[in-house]
Amino acid sequence: MKITAISVSVSICLAFALQASAAPVALQSATATFSQNLSADFSVGRAIDGITNDNLGWAIQGGTTNQTAAFQTVQDVGFKHGSLLTFSLIQNGIWYQPDTLGRFRISITTDDRSLFANGLANGGDVTANWTVLHPIILDSANGTTLTALRDGSILASGFLPQTDTYTIVAATDLKGITGVRLEVLTDPSLPFDGPGREPDNGNFILSEFQVSIDPFPEHHRRHHGRDFDHGPDRH
Repeated sequence: MKITAISVSVSICLAFALQASAAPVALQSATATFSQNLSADFSVGRAIDGITNDNLGWAIQGGTTNQTAAFQTVQDVGFKHGSLLTFSLIQNGIWYQPDTLGRFRISITTDDRSLFANGLANGGDVTANWTVLHPIILDSANGTTLTALRDGSILASGFLPQTDTYTIVAATDLKGITGVRLEVLTDPSLPFDGPGREPDNGNFILSEFQVSIDPFPEHHRRHHGRDFDHGPDRH
C-alpha cells in the first residue's frame, strides 16, 4: 500500500479509523463538460452505474483537455463534527494501452441540487460553489505514485499499471453536502499533456467513481482541530 499524506502518524490513525464500516454515498445525475462517444459509449453516467468489469466508464478521447464531471448526492451528507470522505476511482479499462487518470481534483458543494448537474453527458452544467478537498491519504492499489499538489489536485507518476484503483481520503466540516465534482486536468508530465496516462493520446477510462463517508474521529479532532476546508471556488 503506497500512502502519501501530510503526516504519517495522522494517516495511520485515520487509516485505522476507516476500517470501521463506512457508509456509501449514493450518486445521481452524472453530468460532464465532455464525454467520449468514439468506439463505444464512454459517457459520464458509466462512472456511477455500479459496473466495474465491462471495459467501459467515463472517457474523453476527442476532448483530451481539462474536463469536469459533477454528480449529485442522492441525500444530503455530512456529520455534525466533521466527516472523512473516501473516494474510490476504479480504472479497469483494458482496451489497448493503460488508461488510468493522470491528474485530477475533487471538490464538494452544498448548493441546491436544482442549480447544478443537469444530467447531460456533454456540455452539462457543472457550475456551483465548489470547495476543493485537500487529500490526507492517497493510495494506489497497483503501484502508481500519487502526489498532492498545492492546488488540491493529485498527480499520478512512476509505474504505469494496466488497471488501478485510486483511494483518496479527505476531511471536511461541511454539512448538507449535495454534490461532488471531479476535474480531470492536463499536466506537461503526462502523455500528450493528459489528463490521462494513456500513452497514445492522454486519455483515461474511469470505470467507477465511488464515495463513502465516516464521522471524523473524536480523538483526532481534539488533537488536530477541524479546520479542514478552504473557501468555495465558484466555477
